Amino acid sequence: MTDPAPRFARAAAPGTYMRAHRYLILLLVLVLYIFSEAYAQRAFFSQTMSSVFLTLLALVVFLVVFDGWWERAAAFVVALAGLAFAWTHLLPLAMIDSLVHGVAHHLLMAAFMGFAVAVILGNIFRRGRITNDDVLGTVCGYVLAAGCFANLYAACELVVPGSFSLAAESQVLKDSHTRTALFNYFSIVTLTTVGYGDITPVRAPATAIAMVEAIFGQFYIAVVVAQLVGLWMSQAGRGNSSRAP
Repeated sequence: MTDPAPRFARAAAPGTYMRAHRYLILLLVLVLYIFSEAYAQRAFFSQTMSSVFLTLLALVVFLVVFDGWWERAAAFVVALAGLAFAWTHLLPLAMIDSLVHGVAHHLLMAAFMGFAVAVILGNIFRRGRITNDDVLGTVCGYVLAAGCFANLYAACELVVPGSFSLAAESQVLKDSHTRTALFNYFSIVTLTTVGYGDITPVRAPATAIAMVEAIFGQFYIAVVVAQLVGLWMSQAGRGNSSRAP
């Protein structure tokens, strides 16, 4: 009679692999989402497709980042509400208040992504050892932080039209999913303090949020890198001690 244990081990292997590389999966989905939004102005890229990619991203973030029941409950409520507003374009026009729905959607998605960043960083700082996938997790947190600020910028533009000045005349800020693509780009540029200057915040509160994001981006890199280096050195020290005669 054959031992069923190896068969069960093989069956569990895919799930174990995905769990061990969960942040790699999330990072790939984030890259997919960024590239999909970058083509938001193309004729074939509809608002429905934009909502599909956003829903996929939210689902993967929910499954990968949140572990505790209270974390999942809070994240589920916020993400579900935010995505519901994202899909309101399918409703009859008479039922849609574009300003209210747009602001609510962006604020809820900002809260969801910000919560994910906080959980990722909390997990990293509580760990006694670090893996390669944890390093990718910090990258995911960095990109999600940019997404959080991008949604705040989009909400600002809806509430205070003209909060941003573009180097070239464009109607891109008047369309919802092309506006999201633009602010994703601007947020990454601001978070990394590159500052190309092709889009500039000119009114409050956008100007204040941009300053906060630039400061956050610098501290994120400094603090997270210091934590990772400290954990790697600690692991290396423990490894050398265990091999000592």
